Order: sequence, then structure tokens, then C-alpha cells
Amino acid sequence: MSFRKVPGKKDKGQSAARLAAVVGALATVTVFVGCDWLLGFDTTPPTCQITSPADSASINGTVTIAATAFDSVGVERVEFYADGALVGTDSLAPYSASWDATSKAEGTWHSLSCIAYDDAQNRGYSDTIAVVIGAIGPTSVYHGELEVTPGVARWILFRAAVGDTLSGDLQVVSGGTLTRFAWLDSVNHRKFLSSEPYSTVFEANSFVQTSVKQAVTASGKQYLLFVNSSSAAVKCWVRLVLE
Repeated sequence: MSFRKVPGKKDKGQSAARLAAVVGALATVTVFVGCDWLLGFDTTPPTCQITSPADSASINGTVTIAATAFDSVGVERVEFYADGALVGTDSLAPYSASWDATSKAEGTWHSLSCIAYDDAQNRGYSDTIAVVIGAIGPTSVYHGELEVTPGVARWILFRAAVGDTLSGDLQVVSGGTLTRFAWLDSVNHRKFLSSEPYSTVFEANSFVQTSVKQAVTASGKQYLLFVNSSSAAVKCWVRLVLE
């Protein structure tokens, strides 16, 4: 004859305790999963792009490398590289660094790139561009095609000194007309970014083709501003040198 054991009070208590432990563990997992979902860890890297010098540009001397960077949370810093070696870091927009190319041989090609970091230390890599060391003489500020998307203001950074002259040509190759091209010194560029009234060293409005030959009025950082207020992307061919 076999007997079936009927749980007593002690057995019922142990079973209830085990059940409570399992339920508690599941609740803890649920809470942590819920917190992860609510907090949303940032895994999306920022984007960055070198804006100056242009790809295949001829450069010499000390070159300013400029870039744009964007992240939905915030860009922490941008690192600049020449031939794979770190040459500078910038934590404030507009992002730039100086690269001393005075020792590079004329006619040699070199690679430039940048990496943007967000606050979570995700990395965003730019495309690599190539530049060639040109003969000593006029310094290329920008030489090549430049696209300005609708409703956007885009700028190129360069450095100059009083006594230098910026000269060259701009021509729209597609998209109609460019709303505005303006040259600003660093003081007026900050005013532009803050939506304050600003003055220009040179400007041209609603054009298909224009030329510039203007002396530098203040040493230091200079900005070439391209504004497109139309509904279509505008592509320009730009050749500007500093003499």
C-alpha cells in the first residue's frame, strides 16, 4: 500500500516563499528592462564632414582643416587627422584645426579626415579627402564644386592677415541662383550665428556668377558664407585663393 504525502503547514510555507522569490526576481528583471527602455541608451554615432580644404585641393604652408559635425544629443569633440596622425582637437563649433604642411614636398598627396565623438563616446567617421602640396605662392582657400542644400547656410573657414587679398570666381552650375555669398570676419560671424546685425567684408546676392578681389581687413579667422533660401539644392563651382 502506498501513501500520498499531504503538505503540512511547513511545506506550504516553503512553497509560498519559493513562489514569492520567483515573482520578486521576475519583477526585478521587469523593472530593469523597463528602466532600460525608458532611459534609452545612446548608441547612434554622430556625423561629420570636412568642409575645407576641398577634395583634391592644392595647399601649402599651415592649413586650416574645417569640419561640420552633428549629433541628436550633442557633439563632445572632433578630432582631425592628416595621413592618419592626430593634428588637432576642437570641442566648439565651428570645428577646425591647423595642420603644418610646410615640410611636405611639393607635388606629394596627403589624406585628411576627422572623427566626431558624442557625449556617450560613440564615434562618427568622415570620408577621407586627398590634398596635394602646391608650389609656394597663392594659397588655395577653396577650389572645386560646393553644394548648398535648400534653406541652409554653409560656411568655409580660412585664416588670413592684414595685407592679404582674397580673389577668385564663383559660378552656379545647377539649381538656379545662389541667394547670398558673404565674407565675414570672426566678430561678425559670431553675430551671424547669434542672429544679430552684422557687416560683411564682401557680399554678392542672388547671382549666377560673381568675382571677388578684396583686401583682408582684420587678421585671424575669416568665414565665407553661402546661403540658399530657395527650395532646390544649388551647386557652385568655386575658385578662391589668398595672395
